[in-house]
Amino acid sequence: MPTYEPKFGRVLIERVVKEKSAGGIILPDAKRHANCEGTIIALGETAGITETYDDDGERKVVQVFRVGDKVIFGRHAGAWLDSTYNVANKSENDDGKLFICQDADILAVVREPVAAQVAA
Repeated sequence: MPTYEPKFGRVLIERVVKEKSAGGIILPDAKRHANCEGTIIALGETAGITETYDDDGERKVVQVFRVGDKVIFGRHAGAWLDSTYNVANKSENDDGKLFICQDADILAVVREPVAAQVAA
């Protein structure tokens, strides 16, 4: 069984496979595999790290995304991997759920909205 360890600025993503639409319609295989959302399960050494400057001109390093973040990625930007994988002692048998790409191919990080706090 292969073990995938992304190197340098690459990101390993486990894709979310939707069996049904929001309205409950069962999706055909072609539409199921068109989904480009997933969860980051492994990062290369430099993936998700960027350098920027603050207002005083001081250089600082910023972690843009981390393992466990939900992301949207470009479908044709990377490579789909085998259905069997082993990442960080996690072994599963999936149906084409793994995708590896450059960190620059991550289009967005999906953040859940923070519940509005009610002032008492």
